[in-house]
Amino acid sequence: MSNYRNKSYKSKQYKGSPDGKSAGDRAADKFSSMMIEALTRMKASDWKQGWVGGNGHTHGLPQNVDGRVYKGTNSFFLQMDTAMHGYKMPVYMTYLNIQKEGAHVLKGTTSMPVIYWDLSIKDKDGHRVSIDDFHKMSQAEQQTMDIHPFLKAYNVFNLDQTNFQEVKKEKYDKIVARFQGIQLRDEKGMYVNPALDKMLKEQAWLCPIQYDKIEEGAYYSPREDKVVIPTKAQFNISPTKDGIFKDGMEYYSNLLHECTHSTSRHLHRETGGRFGDAKYAKEELVAELSAALVGNALGFDKRILDNNAAYVDGWLDALSKEPQFIISVMSDVTKASNLIMEKVDEQLLSLGEEPLLQQDRKEGTHKSETLEAVKGEEQQTAKSQPKEATLQPLEITDGSIFKKRDGTYAVRAFHEGQNLGVKPLSREAAEQYLAMKDGPQKDKTLKAILYSKYTLSDDLFKNGRSQSSGMKM
Repeated sequence: MSNYRNKSYKSKQYKGSPDGKSAGDRAADKFSSMMIEALTRMKASDWKQGWVGGNGHTHGLPQNVDGRVYKGTNSFFLQMDTAMHGYKMPVYMTYLNIQKEGAHVLKGTTSMPVIYWDLSIKDKDGHRVSIDDFHKMSQAEQQTMDIHPFLKAYNVFNLDQTNFQEVKKEKYDKIVARFQGIQLRDEKGMYVNPALDKMLKEQAWLCPIQYDKIEEGAYYSPREDKVVIPTKAQFNISPTKDGIFKDGMEYYSNLLHECTHSTSRHLHRETGGRFGDAKYAKEELVAELSAALVGNALGFDKRILDNNAAYVDGWLDALSKEPQFIISVMSDVTKASNLIMEKVDEQLLSLGEEPLLQQDRKEGTHKSETLEAVKGEEQQTAKSQPKEATLQPLEITDGSIFKKRDGTYAVRAFHEGQNLGVKPLSREAAEQYLAMKDGPQKDKTLKAILYSKYTLSDDLFKNGRSQSSGMKM
């Protein structure tokens, strides 16, 4: 689908920066380097290692010390950072918050970037328009604005990069208690995930899933809008107890991979027409990373599928030549993984367990952390940042228009990964949008629809304004 947040943008040269790059561009470079390292490592291990290199010992979404979770792109790369460095937990803090806790960063450590989107808005005469003024405009006026998204970033450190355990041992021990390892719960020794099993049994996914028949492999059929996966017993192939346990993880990882492919219809994602072409290769990377992100949140890692090994050199080449490629990929990963986790959360709630997307333990903490981090970042680079970098970001960070199974249309929006809900949309508005060619006008149309549905509603003020204003991926 087309999304105003994904509009391509030109990198600007920043005076005062050693390499002339913005914080957002440097973050993209960092993420691309991490992805290249992960792919190279997996290739060298003959695909025995997973995307984030973990075995479920650090399961759960990356979060800050108060349990506020990071989402999407930030979540995936913080998971990867935790695994690559062998940190005990995926818990991160900003420099300012580390100081507030009476702790300090250990010498020689390197921070990780956390990215979010900001917008530069100008009228037809080239004059800058503030976000507040933009909100007050009619839909017709908003559509005349020239909107350019750009990345910003602030830095965080893992708890293991600080002396937090020494100065706040009681609080540290409580954080450790959040991350309990997976227990062997299957009499046959294979890993079991009750939420995913319940989703399969009740056919609670977006489309039918066939999982109880012998099949040669897993796949998604766009023509039938149907996911097919071999029986779980077909994955039980390892000779050791530990291997059999991980075979169960492979079963669910394959399921999540194919479920990601099935979101392409609902998210209007271009997937390519034939095996081997560029769009097909990108879609496979989106499916791999989405399955890895959701799987790690549930407590298991995702290894590259055998039929995707052939794409690795192409992915490495694309990442090396154009680091911004990863931003485009992770935008699709965020949408797909959010959609999957919404469905998983429905099952977790029915089982009396804590949902993935609502794990925040303390409201408001992340707001102060994000705002202070951004404020500190801006103070350090105020002389080198362009004026538009000081604009406040929009509330809605993601959205999509889709056709429901009953034939009606609806719109979904997110704020920092938090689902603002699904709202009905007229057939006329939906079909007009879906018929448009990708480009600036389609982006503006989606933007206008999202704000007409959510900006002035109670749920946005409750779910959006009470939290961080940073536009995270």
